[in-house]
Amino acid sequence: MWFMKRLAYFLSMLAIPLLMGGSHPFFVTITEVEYSSKTKELGIATKFFPDDLEEALRKSTGKKYDIISGEKKSTGDAINSYFSKHVQVLINGKPRQLSFLGYEIEKEVVWVYYNSTKVAGVKSIEVISSLMYDYKAEQTNIIHIKMDDKRQSFKLNAPSQSAKLAK
Repeated sequence: MWFMKRLAYFLSMLAIPLLMGGSHPFFVTITEVEYSSKTKELGIATKFFPDDLEEALRKSTGKKYDIISGEKKSTGDAINSYFSKHVQVLINGKPRQLSFLGYEIEKEVVWVYYNSTKVAGVKSIEVISSLMYDYKAEQTNIIHIKMDDKRQSFKLNAPSQSAKLAK
């Protein structure tokens, strides 16, 4: 009897991923923001699941993108446009222009990179992010902000959009 219960449990655990259609059970981005007063440079890296980002781009532009094997220039342009609409970085309360460096595939994720140079006198960094909120209502954005030796992490669930680190 106990064997049958265990077998039924085991088979039901195997069936769950199949019923989910191969999609992952959570929707999350991770954004890492790092500032160095030595180099006066701000770097930003955001990690996405490729299928989620492709779907968000499709919803945003009406076009289909293949991030892994598609045309890199047009995909990069679409990613940059989407990111620019959904992410803003404030330095000391003022918007900061970000430069798109590109994106890369690492195993099962996409990393998107930005930077800003000649950033001096930083007292606070605020990230306003609504990434992927238009794609999934249950989206979570994890934001890590590092300013020299000070670091803080934030968990934003839609509709929350702001993470701020001050000296």
